[in-house]
Amino acid sequence: MIKITVGQGWQVYSDNRVRIYQEQDSNLAIFLDVKEYGDPAPLLIDLTDQSASITSIPHFVEKVEIRLAKEIVITWNIEPFKLSATEGVYEEME
Repeated sequence: MIKITVGQGWQVYSDNRVRIYQEQDSNLAIFLDVKEYGDPAPLLIDLTDQSASITSIPHFVEKVEIRLAKEIVITWNIEPFKLSATEGVYEEME
């Protein structure tokens, strides 16, 4: 588990490598650090001293826990990144 300290005394824990961008007022954009697909959609969280509010959650986030101890724990589902293109996904119609 990777631990990253962000503004307002919050800690972010992630089970995969991430890049976190933080605005001056503590809004977070958290990107899963993968190279195969460029920049996937970010997990967006608005932080205050007393609360964390998820404003956008991408489809490959499996779970986000917000704990009273000012901890945000992110579990990623990276299965969509392990796809194989060996089979066709459509059939031609006559």
